[in-house]
Amino acid sequence: MRIKLLLFSLLTFITIASAPAKSLSPGKSNGHEADIYSVLPFERCTQISNLIFVLHNNIDHPIGYFAGLRDKPHHEFTWHKYGHRVFFHWGFNSNPRSCEILQQLVDERKWTKPTEQLFWDKVINEQARRNKKSMEEVSNTLGFDLGGTQRAYANAFASIITDIHLLGDYSTTNIATLQNINLIIKDLQKALFESLKGGDRAKKINKMMDDTQKIGDVRERANEVLKILQKELPIFFIQIQDGFFTKHFKKKNLPLKKV
Repeated sequence: MRIKLLLFSLLTFITIASAPAKSLSPGKSNGHEADIYSVLPFERCTQISNLIFVLHNNIDHPIGYFAGLRDKPHHEFTWHKYGHRVFFHWGFNSNPRSCEILQQLVDERKWTKPTEQLFWDKVINEQARRNKKSMEEVSNTLGFDLGGTQRAYANAFASIITDIHLLGDYSTTNIATLQNINLIIKDLQKALFESLKGGDRAKKINKMMDDTQKIGDVRERANEVLKILQKELPIFFIQIQDGFFTKHFKKKNLPLKKV
């Protein structure tokens, strides 16, 4: 029995650590879409799939440089071996400067301070454009106003969808450019407790995520956080705030999971 358990653990580790990439894979069980659906309160439907698709593209696409990034004086910028994840894989609310690899790529250009600041301005403006598009899509799909308390709800759902994408990317080979997992967890915790006003249920889930600090391997930790959210979040959304979100989503005719 012990040998079987060891083999199972080894195979699980290999599966977590060796996948070269992870795609959206709509309708399949092994992609970003499946991960995101697994933590949301919705059954798979066209509206939610379209929402996930838009946010996915705002994280991953275009595969290449966004418009204007490599215009002079930044025409020699390169991401070397790191790929597209040097951009927009920071978490929905994070500062792009929190990406250590991107900062290193900027430092190697040895630009003047004004030229470097212009580069960061381009990146931050593009992030703002993508975030605005994501917020509008969440608002339109889930029926939240983009003002007051409901803006916080929209931000929370955008953050959760983005963070689940990043947790999924931690199961792949090249994770050097991904956001620090502690910052991803903090973003999730803020969404659950502050933005969604999840009360004691949010505190419980947040503590469970804090307890994963004892896991040394970052891929295993990301996988464990995802498993916690898969177990806890669907019913969390249904029950918090005396069922507010249940009533709200039913009015929008969005199909809810039976939990």
